[in-house]
Amino acid sequence: MTPEKIVSVIEMYKQRLEAEHIPAKRIDTNRSFKNCTTREILSHAHYLCEGVCRYAMDPEKFGKANRHLTAIQMCLGFTGWYTLAELMDHNRDR
Repeated sequence: MTPEKIVSVIEMYKQRLEAEHIPAKRIDTNRSFKNCTTREILSHAHYLCEGVCRYAMDPEKFGKANRHLTAIQMCLGFTGWYTLAELMDHNRDR
């Protein structure tokens, strides 16, 4: 994915998270995702969105942008917001 594509996908996720009033809040690093609520996991995804756009545009942090995008998409998939097919489609260049 290009940096611009990553930004566009993240912006789509941020719009939906904001529309659903999901705050951007990091999960306590000592907690297991298994013990988090759906809202907490979505809040963590929103939190991760904040840095991805900056990382995507920085060649030295492009790998980090991709890792955070993966984590965000896993959060969104595991909470039932998107199917795997939908997430894969988001990543396709058009």
